[in-house]
Amino acid sequence: MQLSPSPALSGLVKHYLVIENQAAIGGNHRFFPDGHPGLVFSYADSFTQSNTNQPDTTLPSSFVYGQIDRYHNLISGKKIGMLIVVLQPWGLYALSGVPGVATTNFLVDVSDVFGNEGKQLEDQVRTKTNSIDRIRQIERFLLSRWQTATHELASVQAAIQFVCQSQGAATVQALTQHLNMTERSLERRFDKIVGLKPKQFSRIVRLQSCLKMHRTNTAFSLTQLAYSAGYYDQAHFIREFTHLVGITPKQYSANTQRLAVNLMPLTTYSG
Repeated sequence: MQLSPSPALSGLVKHYLVIENQAAIGGNHRFFPDGHPGLVFSYADSFTQSNTNQPDTTLPSSFVYGQIDRYHNLISGKKIGMLIVVLQPWGLYALSGVPGVATTNFLVDVSDVFGNEGKQLEDQVRTKTNSIDRIRQIERFLLSRWQTATHELASVQAAIQFVCQSQGAATVQALTQHLNMTERSLERRFDKIVGLKPKQFSRIVRLQSCLKMHRTNTAFSLTQLAYSAGYYDQAHFIREFTHLVGITPKQYSANTQRLAVNLMPLTTYSG
């Protein structure tokens, strides 16, 4: 279930997601980039992050995730119940002041980012018994920390809007011309506020634009839609898709049991 934020928070929060699921056994899930950081409040079984060449890590019941530029493997328990605050691309920096590059590909406890305030919020949310009350409590916290946009933030917002309007096809050169700034200045601001390079962010937007078209044009294959999304050819699309999602477009299309746009259960694939 997707819920909209209060109007006062629309510049900070994209939307809220409520994900609930019950299964006979726990399962493996794929979490991949969508261009947004967020906060997760779990009220069911915890998730475990499966790490390559390292021990698996049990995630806190409430955690913050920054931008991600690659897919992550998560393991759920039998019962999934979580409220996700999907932030605008600049939202985590605006809330915390922590440079984006310091949180890229990190999933950390809410209190590690917001200190005692974060711990208190976690405790308060845990006492609520429904999503509306949880969101009200979270919004009080967000409003207390949401600062007026600075010029630095405004320029990145304008860049992100430009990238999204082009569905990820905008080049870095086009961005710098549009904003009247140097490529280095643009990269520094993206590093600080978003946590990704402009080119990385555009790649993610292009992929998500393609997936959105796929959801609304189910008669077309992902490969057909890839050309509309600006990929050079089928090989380019498959390479980009596999790098970001970790499976091929064909495997993705075959799996329709998605929990969110960028969170899906994994099955055993062949070929």
